[in-house]
Amino acid sequence: MLKDVIAILALTPDKLKREIASMSSKEIRTRPVPNKWSVQEVLAHLDDIEEVGMRARVAAMVETDNPILPSIDQEKRAEEMKYNRKDPLKSLASFARQRQTNVKWLAKLRPPQLRRKGRHQKVGELSVQELVTEWAFHDLGHLKQILEIKRYGLYPRIGNMRAFYKLS
Repeated sequence: MLKDVIAILALTPDKLKREIASMSSKEIRTRPVPNKWSVQEVLAHLDDIEEVGMRARVAAMVETDNPILPSIDQEKRAEEMKYNRKDPLKSLASFARQRQTNVKWLAKLRPPQLRRKGRHQKVGELSVQELVTEWAFHDLGHLKQILEIKRYGLYPRIGNMRAFYKLS
C-alpha cells in the first residue's frame, strides 16, 4: 500500500509540469471564479505546505511520542504567504525539489514507524501511514483542481455544447 502512495507522491511534480505546460501565464494566474484558487495559488500552496503541513507533521510523529499536529487554515495561510504573488514556475521548481527529497525519506520508513501516532488538533489521532496516505490524496485533489481550472478555460469556447455541461 505504501508503495502506491509513494508512487503518487513521486509522480505529482511531473504531472503538474505537464498540465501547466500548455497554459499561458494569464491562464495560470487567473482564478476560474472569485472564490477558487488559480493554478498559481495551487502551486504556491503545494510548495508551502510540503514542509509545514506534510513533512514536518510526519517527522514529528516518527521522532516524538504522540505529538500534537497543528491545524493549518489554508485560506488564511494563502493570504499571509501571498500565494497570488508567487512566481508559479519557481513554486513548482521548489515543490519538485522538496518532493524528491521527501519521497526518498518516506521510502525509508519502516512498518513500526508507519504505525506511530500523533494527534491532529482538529481530527484527533492519526498514524504515520494515514497521514502519508492523506498526503497523496491531497496531491490528487490539487491535480483535479488544476484540471478543473483548465476545463473552466475551455468552457466558453465549446459553443452550443455548453448545454451538456454545468460548471460548479
